[in-house]
Amino acid sequence: MRHRFFIVILFFFAALVATAQQVTLVGDIVSEETGEPIPNASIFFQGTSIGTSSNNEGSFFLQTELTRRRVLVVSAIGYYSQRFQVEPGAMAGIQIALKEKTTTIEEIYVRPGENPALPIIAAVKEHRKDNDRFMQPDLAADVTTQTELYISDIDSRHLKRRLWRSLSSGFIPTEDSTFLLPLYHSQQPMRLVGNRVEPTGEAQTQAIILSPTDYSGLLNNNSNYNFYQNSISVLGRSFLSPLSTGSNAYYHYYLADSITTEDGKQYIIHYRTKNPYYATFNGEMYIDSATYALRSIVANMPQQTSVNFLRHLHINQTLAPDNSLQEESSSVLLDFAVKSDSSHLFPSVLLTSRYTNKELVSRVPERPNDTISTDSIHAVPQIAALDSLPIIRFARWTAEIINTGYIPTGTCIDIGNIQEILQVNHHETVHIGLPFRTNAKLMKNVSLEASVGYGFRDRAFKGMGRINVRIPAPRRHVFFFEYHDRYVWTEVDDFTRLLHENGIGFRTMDFTAYAFEALYSNKAAVNTATRQRQFELHFDNDWTDNIETQMYARVGWMGYGDPLVGYHNIPNFRYQTVGGILRVGFQERKIDGYFTRYHVYSHLPVLYFGIEGGSYQTNEMSRYGLFAKLNFLIRQHVSLGIGGTLDYALQAGCIFGSVPYPLLHHFEGNQGYAYDPYRFTLMNNFQYAADRFVALHTEWNGQGILFNLIPGVRRLRLRELVTFKCAWGGELTTPYVELGCGIGNILRVLDIHSVWRLTNWQDTATPRWGIRFRLHISL
Repeated sequence: MRHRFFIVILFFFAALVATAQQVTLVGDIVSEETGEPIPNASIFFQGTSIGTSSNNEGSFFLQTELTRRRVLVVSAIGYYSQRFQVEPGAMAGIQIALKEKTTTIEEIYVRPGENPALPIIAAVKEHRKDNDRFMQPDLAADVTTQTELYISDIDSRHLKRRLWRSLSSGFIPTEDSTFLLPLYHSQQPMRLVGNRVEPTGEAQTQAIILSPTDYSGLLNNNSNYNFYQNSISVLGRSFLSPLSTGSNAYYHYYLADSITTEDGKQYIIHYRTKNPYYATFNGEMYIDSATYALRSIVANMPQQTSVNFLRHLHINQTLAPDNSLQEESSSVLLDFAVKSDSSHLFPSVLLTSRYTNKELVSRVPERPNDTISTDSIHAVPQIAALDSLPIIRFARWTAEIINTGYIPTGTCIDIGNIQEILQVNHHETVHIGLPFRTNAKLMKNVSLEASVGYGFRDRAFKGMGRINVRIPAPRRHVFFFEYHDRYVWTEVDDFTRLLHENGIGFRTMDFTAYAFEALYSNKAAVNTATRQRQFELHFDNDWTDNIETQMYARVGWMGYGDPLVGYHNIPNFRYQTVGGILRVGFQERKIDGYFTRYHVYSHLPVLYFGIEGGSYQTNEMSRYGLFAKLNFLIRQHVSLGIGGTLDYALQAGCIFGSVPYPLLHHFEGNQGYAYDPYRFTLMNNFQYAADRFVALHTEWNGQGILFNLIPGVRRLRLRELVTFKCAWGGELTTPYVELGCGIGNILRVLDIHSVWRLTNWQDTATPRWGIRFRLHISL
């Protein structure tokens, strides 16, 4: 889906690696007040994973290679950090004196063997219901939000290459010798009421390459973080909060200091993860001593954390005395390129966001910050100037192809869906098509789409035509009329299609679900596709923020022509149907493109209710019948915090009346070698059908909870995968059950599943066990 834009950006802005120079640093870390050595101090280059720590005598040795100037950070618990600029090729012996933070801890009595921070953390958890702003529906705050997206880590040597010359004429601002290419800027007033975010004004946006709507789909980073919850969701990946119920098993806590402010005394607690490979944080928090409310928190992702493409994450949040959000800033560095400790092959994507309360002024005193500062990054007027550059126009053209599947021609007519241009399958061998559609340049609320294709095996022309119309209204109301002639596995079943609604909500791009459909995994698989002609009138409507409907009417012909002749003794038949689907989703974002909708799923369930009625006639009117269908589907993406994620989809339905075989519900099989989470892996297409059925698909992704415990292996960032699938109804008098386990995130793009069929062993047409794979990109 739209995440492909990031890959386009990285391929587009690729650059050669500059020659690295060796840096050697030897030194001692001591206390400025006493001169005593400081053991276990951290010495690292900011924004990298290059670093070391001091030994028991406070000494350290750091040797690496740098391609450009870097900031060396020296920090230790209980001391203020220091920073130094280090040039490539530097060799130095240094002594660094850290200033100790003043400790004025009162009213805390420490007994031998006890950690004074733990009672405070326990009290914060005990009082979370009183202090959690998300649980106070009457608590409101007016804020201004600002979101920015940049291409980051552009080395100055990149600009010498021909690819970058058009950008080196003052269009790119500099920050600490790192060039930033601005892509997107948005600012909007909002009102925070409990756990709801309500816009109170128009958003002001600037964007290049993609439209502001496209970026809103990409920037699905739910800021307004709530650390009282057990997990913090960042770009769809859940991080364990240091205030979660079971946080003591994953965090160390240190009572570092206490300070007195005009609002009272506050405790300063530092926290560190026990296993940096888990999705956890390092940072500090300020706790009110009277109410045990969180007043401010700084959270940083450890460099070793097992999260793909996320190289840096920093969150800084301040809360007002009434627990409303006062200010929040976050920066996320998405690293899609291959890197080593000493070289940076490609630029990265920097995403920053900020919430600023319009009325309240921060009452928390300033304190040192060990992270990358984004305070100096603001919207730049260069976005408008960049928009006209040839390199940006080419990037916009490429991104639109990957984003939409249509090829822009620069006119009012685009080349249609690229999937229609060339297909390889068993019933046509090779299918070549010529698709096209009109775009918004011709008509903003109307689009015409058509395609003509030829199949070499059946020697037949096929095609489609479609008109889309959008009614100008505050809510979405779209209808289309379509005619198509094509091969399908079964009648187009909207109920089953809902399982594959869209992938953006699951933060993944799947390359193999259908790419290898033409490769059969066993010799007993048969070509069960049937040719279909159909006229359809379809309406999509939004009624509230949570409720959508789809209504349709169809007239079609099935089973005529090769290759379904004689299969299950199915005659040719005609059908007429009318139906509707009610969709109920909670707290979802909906991204609307040009006659395209994407749902950014929340962690709450999504419900679907479907009803359909119709009739059919066989050829020569030898049979005639009426039928009706009812369908229910619930699906959810459940965050388990440190335990990973669980995706499930439960579907049930029934058909009233006697219908031809293709009009029954067909459990989707998978005759290829690729893995699909919503298809039965060891079942052939068209193998089982039912008039009453129940189907369950579940997948648990451990996100490295076990692999992260194994030294060496945890550096590979592997994922534990367990799947369970079950189907019952119709020809399946005994429930069909599949159980699988696998290893995910191999080389960041490959999953391998081992799947066993636990029941229906009398079926010899399909294997009892198989290995399947899946290529995809996700966090």
